[in-house]
Amino acid sequence: MNPIAGQIPYRMFRAWGRPEILPLNYTISLTTRCNYRCVTCRIYKSNLPEMALEDYQKLFTSLGRSPYWVTFSGGEPFLRDDLEDIVDLCCRICRPRLINIPTNGSLPQKTAGMARELAGRNPKVDFIVNVSLDSTGEEQDFLRGSKGAWNNAVSTIEALKYNQPANLLIGIGTVISKNNLADFAERRSVLAKLGAVSMVAEVAEKRAELLNSDLDITPSPEDYREIAGLLVGEIDSDRKRGWAGIAQSFRRQYYQYAYQVLKGQDGLPCFAGFASVQIMPDGAVWGCCIRGDEMGRLSDHGCDFKKLWHSATARQARRRIKSRKCSCPLANASYTNMIFDLRASLGVLWDLIF
Repeated sequence: MNPIAGQIPYRMFRAWGRPEILPLNYTISLTTRCNYRCVTCRIYKSNLPEMALEDYQKLFTSLGRSPYWVTFSGGEPFLRDDLEDIVDLCCRICRPRLINIPTNGSLPQKTAGMARELAGRNPKVDFIVNVSLDSTGEEQDFLRGSKGAWNNAVSTIEALKYNQPANLLIGIGTVISKNNLADFAERRSVLAKLGAVSMVAEVAEKRAELLNSDLDITPSPEDYREIAGLLVGEIDSDRKRGWAGIAQSFRRQYYQYAYQVLKGQDGLPCFAGFASVQIMPDGAVWGCCIRGDEMGRLSDHGCDFKKLWHSATARQARRRIKSRKCSCPLANASYTNMIFDLRASLGVLWDLIF
């Protein structure tokens, strides 16, 4: 559903539980396999079984045209040889407006080849491939737990630029943790020279999905405040148009919002489990990846998401999410929450216009 058309229905859904409309923002985690050993993440220890291509076909058929924004994540999603087939099915059946694929950049030619093919075959869908870069040079190698991680990521960006379709955007995704605060501004300026049209950063946090609950990784509010100011200035000095410009406006609001959350202030009303949802590789459906509130398993419903979404288990999970009133700086969910918060959405609109 279009976010504008969904303003009233989703607000009613969260407030009263009706109408039980399907989400517009889907994160589909395709695998927990990963060839890197990042200092902020242990998802590779999950070793979850993976849904097959025919399962995804059933899933997308049940979703219909509800997805507006779909993120295909991992692990490292490009380790799945059928990634191209899965995303292609989603495009043909669901016709989302935007597809985002984050990658650690370890497979330059495979990543670029798949992305070009997908964008070429689906010209009405905008694709963003976000290459994860938390730093530069040897520090990037250390943070990603793999020698050559920096060179691989740079090569991936260069490969994506070759014969780049108009609907394929190249992004850089940075996780801000206690491990990369030093010389952040200098390293960020190096990343800017790589030529990505989008540069996004989000706060490292403890997530059920990443199995990192015992890691001390989240920066202090004081440390993050300085970096947030730098990131806002980065946006203001290089304003974009189209999707990149819209994303910038949301990110500008997000950086300020994340600081408020880190300080302990109340967050936005959360629409996880209502307008956004995460589907794990084994078919478990979560409200979000932070708490991991399970709403049911697709295998128990014949991979029919609609049946699961309308189940008693899903309703119980939504009640827990709504009553908890938790707040977090998770970027993906925050963007959705901003859409349905009047003050935040007006802030985005003001930034876009003025």
